[in-house]
Amino acid sequence: MADKKKISLYFDIPEISMFTEGNTFTGSENTFNFRIKPSDEKLTASVWYGLKCADLSEMCAEYEDEKTAEGHEALIHKIDEEYDKYLKKLESGEVEGRKTYLPH
Repeated sequence: MADKKKISLYFDIPEISMFTEGNTFTGSENTFNFRIKPSDEKLTASVWYGLKCADLSEMCAEYEDEKTAEGHEALIHKIDEEYDKYLKKLESGEVEGRKTYLPH
């Protein structure tokens, strides 16, 4: 069986068939969150920061593309670009990461 090409530099995002079957996918790393949601003809990618769910958060970016392999790949690249921006903001202190508490 041939290895499948990983499109994202950071995330394990399912292939286009997941979305053509009507499924939504969410992912996160630290306080960076994203969701890819299909509609009849389109895919929408939403990005937000924080520990709350999408419905309780303000989106910092939203992208829409065709529900095709090419549109799917384009949205994944946009999510990666947003994650690169997030990492710079995290490093500069513009956004907060999760707090980790160590046991005493």
